[in-house]
Amino acid sequence: MQKRSTQAQINKDLFWLLISEGWAYDTFPTVIEELSPPDLAIEEITLKEIKDTNTRKLCMTSTTIEAKWHSDFAKSFDGKLVQIEVQFGKVESMFKDFCGFKIAWHERRLALGIEIVMCAPGKYFAHRKGATSGMASFDIAKKTLPAIGLDCPIWLVGIKD
Repeated sequence: MQKRSTQAQINKDLFWLLISEGWAYDTFPTVIEELSPPDLAIEEITLKEIKDTNTRKLCMTSTTIEAKWHSDFAKSFDGKLVQIEVQFGKVESMFKDFCGFKIAWHERRLALGIEIVMCAPGKYFAHRKGATSGMASFDIAKKTLPAIGLDCPIWLVGIKD
């Protein structure tokens, strides 16, 4: 991935990169092109193709409680569900992501939850440090996961500049 100056641009890149690999999605980024961007070096895809092939139900956090939560992305690998959350928001939102993974794990639906966060949001977005206060980060997630004792597999991915 290329370094981008805004979270919206990173979200769009991740959207196109994951969709090009067959991941289902919950929602579109707020501003999105009709065609995959050429600078990502992925096969050309249109939004219509994406809409026609999306399996959003894979993103459902729960099928037994009425939480109405969805992960950002999901894909089934030989019947094993993997869900991805991209968290560039506050630490509290990261905890909601972890709870979603735990619920899907409890229902015996989830094989792996993947949480994507910034390694150093204040450094990556140095031009807007004030907006990164309290943002979820790799170190906070790494320290938090053992402390809250979740018994579900979570793979933590950090984005560096």
